[in-house]
Amino acid sequence: MDWKFWNKTSSPAPAESERPTDTYEASGHLLGMLMRADTPPFSNWKAHDVVFAPNVENAAQSATKGYLLALWFWVFAEKHGVVAARMARDTFCLLADDVQPSTGEVLDNLIELENRLVQSFDATPIEQRSFVQSGQTVALPMEFFLATGFLLQSPDSPYCGRPGVDFEGNDIKLAGCLRSATEQALPIFKPMIQAIQGFDARTLPRWKWSATPGARERHLQRRYNNPLFPLHRQVVTSSDVYEARVADYEALAHIRNELAELAREFYGLTELPADWHPLLNGLRERLDQLEDHRLMAGGENELLGGAIAELRGKVMDVWRSALHNNARHLATLEQAESVQRERRTALFATDWMRQLRSHSSPIPPQEVVAALLSDPPAEIERAVAALQAEPQLHNTLENCRSYAHRLVEEVRAGGHALLDIDGKLRILGGEHS
Repeated sequence: MDWKFWNKTSSPAPAESERPTDTYEASGHLLGMLMRADTPPFSNWKAHDVVFAPNVENAAQSATKGYLLALWFWVFAEKHGVVAARMARDTFCLLADDVQPSTGEVLDNLIELENRLVQSFDATPIEQRSFVQSGQTVALPMEFFLATGFLLQSPDSPYCGRPGVDFEGNDIKLAGCLRSATEQALPIFKPMIQAIQGFDARTLPRWKWSATPGARERHLQRRYNNPLFPLHRQVVTSSDVYEARVADYEALAHIRNELAELAREFYGLTELPADWHPLLNGLRERLDQLEDHRLMAGGENELLGGAIAELRGKVMDVWRSALHNNARHLATLEQAESVQRERRTALFATDWMRQLRSHSSPIPPQEVVAALLSDPPAEIERAVAALQAEPQLHNTLENCRSYAHRLVEEVRAGGHALLDIDGKLRILGGEHS
């Protein structure tokens, strides 16, 4: 990040009585604070008496200012929730792009790196971030962990990708800058965010689609300005996006809570009962149901999927151990496991198929085919292959084919162009006029 463009003196910062009271204005105010050369806490990013070598200075400035931006959105999330904070962050980045194209993505990547480093710190056992001094265990402060992580991972850093490198004291200096920045920023940021009366997505004129949207947001993305859908369904607002993201977030939170309950049950077992089969089979079925729900929910849930798979693997290890003297039953179990894997591969081949299987599907029946045609060709290919592989789904595929051709003819008759639609119809098969 080249900070020369941003270190400018512009108009005076708003007085305390003029603090923005909505998210959009507050995001613009935060951007103005970042741009100004004389506005704390960004102008005071470097701790007193700290001097960096020229080849480290820019990376240290990026680390500290990126951390300050992340801190603002963390404080925002404490008051308004993580979904609202993400939308505020997207708004901030869009405003940054208005000032200088492509800068929003750079700032977003900076914030995301800081988020990943904090998550890594939280996930690292304390014994792995501690050292012994004079017989006492001393935990490394989070700022030091963030500083070393940033210097090793930021492309701006001369130490990037060099584990075990001698930081020449720059890690300690940067940790000091991060601590100093926190102390200066919180008295500024907290009142600023407190002045925002409540999060109202209607104040946000634009938004960015999530890189990995949940099921509800994904269907909004399909509908938006898409002539395959009725005109009133093509209209999507910031409030719609916010409500969809909240629902997607809550769906994954529910799965996490269910998984935690299952883990407590499993790890609470001291020994298997004599009639152990119903117990282990019940745990397996509930974990499989959670995995199905995870796939239906969509979004960034890979870590959750890993946690479900890990607990399921331990349940199955206990099951196999209980059957170790019964080769026939072991073979039956492995066959059932294979059938389960094939079932999931067939029925959950694409987001479209996963979302249709949900009891609370975001795709209403009248939009099933429009949703399918809105997916990329590769996704449609996978869906068609999965439907063809299941004889009981052949009628479903045929109905999709015939309706798709009629729908495309109607849309074209209305004078609308549809990107890649002929290729998509060829993938679906059937007659096309």
